[in-house]
Parts: sequence; C-alpha cells; structure tokens
Amino acid sequence: MPELRLRASGLLTPTSGGPRLTVSLDVVQLRRDASGRVVGSERVGGSAADAAAKNVALLLTDATARIDATLDGLQSAVATIHEWRAGDGLPVAGRSDLLVRIETAGGPVVLGTAGHGTPLELVSTVAGQDLAVLAHPPAAEPPTGWRDRPLILRPAPAAVLVAGAAFSLSSRKGRRTAAQLTGRRVLPALTIRDLPAVPSGYDRDDLGDPAEASVLVDAGRISPPGQWRDGVPPGRAVWDHDAATCGPPPIVRLELDGPDTVTPPNAIELQWCVEGLQRYHGDGTIRVHCVARPVDRPEESFVIVLHGKPIHLLRHTRGLTGPRTAVYGDSDVTTRSLVLASAAELEGAGHAVVTVNS
Repeated sequence: MPELRLRASGLLTPTSGGPRLTVSLDVVQLRRDASGRVVGSERVGGSAADAAAKNVALLLTDATARIDATLDGLQSAVATIHEWRAGDGLPVAGRSDLLVRIETAGGPVVLGTAGHGTPLELVSTVAGQDLAVLAHPPAAEPPTGWRDRPLILRPAPAAVLVAGAAFSLSSRKGRRTAAQLTGRRVLPALTIRDLPAVPSGYDRDDLGDPAEASVLVDAGRISPPGQWRDGVPPGRAVWDHDAATCGPPPIVRLELDGPDTVTPPNAIELQWCVEGLQRYHGDGTIRVHCVARPVDRPEESFVIVLHGKPIHLLRHTRGLTGPRTAVYGDSDVTTRSLVLASAAELEGAGHAVVTVNS
C-alpha cells in the first residue's frame, strides 16, 4: 500500500477589487527501506488534492469574513492542510493550521491556531476569541499601580515562553546544560512535552525511529532530550522531497501542563503579541511586546514589553488557568494561560525587565 503525504496551502489577501486567493498543492508518495527509513519519494496526482484545495479555500474565506466583520486592518490569512494517507483513500490522519495577520493601533498581531479534525473548527477557535481589545488604540499610560499586580500571560504570549524554554534546553549548548541538570527541579510543577511531527497512528518517524512524545521538563525537573541522529531530535525526522533527505520538523510541537490556579481579579493580562519584532535573542533571552489590559477594566489596554530568560520567567509561575489552546506561529504550542508574579517581583528577583511601550 503506497504511503502518501498531502499538503494544501492557501494565501488570502484583501484587495480593492475583492479578496485574492491562491492555493498550492503537493502530493508525495514515499518509499521506505526494511528499517522503516524513507529513502525516496515522487510527486503524484490524485483526487484527494482537489478536496484539500477546496477545504483550504473555505477555511480562509470563512476565517477572513468572520474576523473582518469584527476588526478592521485585516492584512492576510494563511492556511495549510496536511494529510497522511495509506493509498488514495481516506486520510489516516491530518492536521491543519491557520494564521491571520491584522494591523492594529498597537502594532501587527497574528492570530494563529492548529489542530486535528475538521479544518473549519479552527475558524471558531480564532474568530471566537475576545478580540475587542484590538479594536481600540492602546493608552499611552498604564493604570496606576499596575507593576504590583500579578501578570496573566494568555495562550499567545505564554506560548512564546514555552517555546523559548524548549529551545534553551534543546540547542547544542542547552543539551549539555540539561544533561548536567538532569533530575534537578528548576521550575514549579510544570511539564513541557515535545510532541512528534507525525500524527497519532504513526509509530515511527521518517528515519524509522520511534516517534514518541518526549518530556523536556517533568513536574519542574529537567529531563534532557535523547541522543540526536543525523542532526535531528529523536523520533522527529521529516522527509524533504526537494532536498531528498531527512531533517528536523519545520515547526516544533510542544505542550505545557501544570497546576491549576484561579484568575486573580486584579491581574494584568497580556493577551496578544505584537509581531514584526525579534523575540528570541542569542543571549538566551526573549523580548515580547504584548497588548495588555487590567482584568477589572478590560477597556483600558496598553502595551507591555517583557524581557528575560524563559526559564527564569517560568520560575515565577503561580499556576495555569483557563482552557487549553493551540497557538500556532513560529512553533505549535498547546497551553493554558500562565499566572505569573507581578512586574515588580520579577524585576526584584533580577529575572526580567518589564516596561510600557508608549
């Protein structure tokens, strides 16, 4: 039975004459050797591509119509449907992602999510969020006493911390440090998992190695990743047809778990990250600009700049709150909202610099 990979990608941009939609399709048939390693591939056609192209177009037009009805400034929307098939029949598994870029008074914001199942379910995940704060210009000055209030990082900015922490543990230097810290508790009871690039139902990656979830941080304790093979994390190899070789996945999939906590009624919530600015820096720090607002006065938004090392920031986690959400951007992170200490406490510990962008 041939093994097929299908990818349908679409881009929608508004124009004066109406939305412009382009869709590209790619269907590849893989060949594996006796060990399960992919050794070759060829592009093929098939009826599955037509259905995927239609689903991408519907996904984009529905998403942009619903978001554009709420917010002005829609710049573009990008969607991709990935399917893994045994032959030209029904997909064994699939995963879709959606990114919508909006220009707001606080700066460009990307709303992104990913998931299995029906692609159109992603539209409700994105368009159903509380976008009202993006419809109004942020204030030049924050509310009095904001620095002494706890911070809540909603899933979009929380995902930046999770991805940054994972990167710091899986880089070449980070792997050496993680090996030295094996078993040591460096965080509160948080667990960060690195998920396989292949979907559930596949038990091996494209090098033929077991494709299993690995734990980078286990209830706050460092759990170093396994031995890399050919420059690829264990069980994460993905075949690149054009390069005719295996490499690491283009997007890392991560998942955060941790203890429950209540939403502090006086918290400052950081809702969305402003795009177009460098987030991850060579010294191991992140720097994110976030549209924020007080929980008790949601109409008063302003822009916070959070700068620090992800692991150090996560040490100040008080717990997780709200629903689990898949955030898609430079990584694919499923997380709940993070409840952190106040800006004053973070700075007092020397673990962050928190300022207001006026």
